[in-house]
Amino acid sequence: MQKLGLDYEVLASGCCGMAGSFGFERDKYGISVEIGERKFLPAVRRAPLSTVIMADGFSCREQVAQETDRHALHLAEVIQMGLHQERARGGDEVYPEKTLVMRRKSSRRKARGRAIAALAAVGVGGAFTWNLLRNR
Repeated sequence: MQKLGLDYEVLASGCCGMAGSFGFERDKYGISVEIGERKFLPAVRRAPLSTVIMADGFSCREQVAQETDRHALHLAEVIQMGLHQERARGGDEVYPEKTLVMRRKSSRRKARGRAIAALAAVGVGGAFTWNLLRNR
């Protein structure tokens, strides 16, 4: 991050609390949130609008998305934003990650639509094949 010229701050301590699948388990969810609320999540909430929240771990990014109104980005996404000099579109009250998160959600919706179309095509093809074989 230093070589990229990023102005950054690393939390001195704290943990998001998710730890892989730990925070997704029903009996451990509360503990996961309590751990995150010790230092990590309050720091995310205190961060100014202009601050990019970055976490390389999927678990931490997921905990941020679920427990705050922010979305943490992976270092590769931050580099991409810098290379393309992307800025969030909208008013002054927009988080810097908004454009990237909106694009990510749009891609997921499109992929979901393509998957549904493919499953429907397989279903129709299977029904057609079954009908042909049944009528022999």
